[in-house]
Amino acid sequence: MNKYLFSLDYLRGIAAVSVCIFHFTTTLDYLADNDPLKHFFSYGHFGVEVFFIISGLIIPYSMAKGNYTIQKFSTFFKKRLIRIEPPYLFCVFLALLLNYITTLTPFYVGKAYKIDYAQVAYHFGYLNIFMGKDWLNHVFWTLAIEFQYYLLIALIFPLISHRKYYIWIPVLILFNAASFYFNRNFVFNFSIYFTAGILLYRYFAEISRKTELALTLSGVFLFLILRYTHEEIIITSFTILVILTPLKPMFLSTFFGDISYSLYLFHTPVGARLLNLTRRFSDSESLRYSMILVAFIVSVFVSYHLYRLIEKPFKNLSHKIKYDRYILQRTTI
Repeated sequence: MNKYLFSLDYLRGIAAVSVCIFHFTTTLDYLADNDPLKHFFSYGHFGVEVFFIISGLIIPYSMAKGNYTIQKFSTFFKKRLIRIEPPYLFCVFLALLLNYITTLTPFYVGKAYKIDYAQVAYHFGYLNIFMGKDWLNHVFWTLAIEFQYYLLIALIFPLISHRKYYIWIPVLILFNAASFYFNRNFVFNFSIYFTAGILLYRYFAEISRKTELALTLSGVFLFLILRYTHEEIIITSFTILVILTPLKPMFLSTFFGDISYSLYLFHTPVGARLLNLTRRFSDSESLRYSMILVAFIVSVFVSYHLYRLIEKPFKNLSHKIKYDRYILQRTTI
């Protein structure tokens, strides 16, 4: 259990960039409906499902390396909060700041800016989806799903890590059966992706053998065929195949893998806002293509520096927190 999967860096980078370009080309109405670039990147939102599969794998894997037990729930929770909250909370602050600054520009049209304090407060518990308040950044809804997954996996980890098939298989079946009763506001609606990651975790943690992995993944694909679209089947297949492929690190894979979380968070308040501000000055198709490229480059630039200044220090701090008094090796996956 001391493997580093460089394939995860590739996937993180691909997922973050895909979602970023999807938002720039598709959701902003920046390009015409029949624009070929808009159509080409219209599937970029599936980067979210890629992230869910990755989380399904790496979260229990890191817990296993730390010899996690239910009694260590508070330590696990502390580690996750330190890892994910600082960039997230800074992004909340940045969204508020940029919303206000935008109203000061001569190009702003609309009502005077007023902070909805209840809306802001609900971000601290990822409660906006339950309280009927919009997110300050629309990618936050996925962080709410991830947060629910953290709570759930902390409770069922001993069960999904059990070697007896009559214990861990029913747990995963129930996890996916719950998807019939919950909407997109709940982790259960995305259970099949997290399940795929959990099955890969069992394999890389050497709990399951190849035969068992093949059989259980067959069950995943059967579920996908019965309930999901062919695009979702393809993206799940692609993600699993890349994870299982022994890849070597490259500069771009490492770079975008490192900044993927920051890019995912900050491309909307930075790049999308830039496109909105330049909308009235960029009428031609070629000019708008150029502005999308500029927005992407600026988003990457800002994300890289925020990764260095905020995300990386807290990531290192999270790694230093151990589940017990013994010195454990840093999770490398």
